[in-house]
This record gives sequence, structure tokens and C-alpha cells, in this order.
Amino acid sequence: MIIALVLDQDENILPIIDGTIIRIYDTESGKYQDYPNPALHLKEGRRGAVLRFAQEKGATVFASPPKTFCELSYAKAQENNIQFCQLHGQIKFHTFQELLNNGKVLIKNHLPAQEIVPS
Repeated sequence: MIIALVLDQDENILPIIDGTIIRIYDTESGKYQDYPNPALHLKEGRRGAVLRFAQEKGATVFASPPKTFCELSYAKAQENNIQFCQLHGQIKFHTFQELLNNGKVLIKNHLPAQEIVPS
């Protein structure tokens, strides 16, 4: 499985528009590749740009702390069969890896409505 995550320099997982790094993580190999966040240089369509970028890199799952998606980007993610690792707050990447490996991160098809921000 390939998971997209948005991180800051300290490897905290953040909502799409808050982090500086897009990490594409292959859970099978345990390897990942980091890219600059394309949302940083945009004024609008930022979440959608990151979603498209992640999909182009093969991601089928998105690590999703609250407020990761807006209504439009969330609808697009669902249309493209993206799944979500719902996170209840900010955690570090290594903690996410441990939780995922121990079966404590659920992969979902939907996120709660209160976690989606208006477009």
C-alpha cells in the first residue's frame, strides 16, 4: 500500500496545506520518498494539487489529521477511491509507522463530516 503524508521538518503529520513535505510511503518495502509540498506556492486549489500529486506518485491512501481535506478535495478523493488513515491529532511519522505496523491505524473509505473544512 502506498500512503501519502504531509509533514513538517520535525516529521509531524499535518493537514495538507500546513506541511512543507509530501512523503510517499510504501508500506510493503518500508521505503519512502520526500517531495516539496506543491501547495506552498499556490493561492487556491492547494489541497487538490497535493491530492493530484500524491495520486501521480501512486498513493491510494492519505494520512488525514483533522482539516486535511476541504469539501472539494474530499469529494475528488472519494471519486478517485482514495482511502484515509484518520488521525485524531498531530503525531510523528515514526509513531504512525509503529501504530500502522501494530494494526492500530484503520484504513477507512470515509472521514467524519466535522473533519472536512468548507471549500
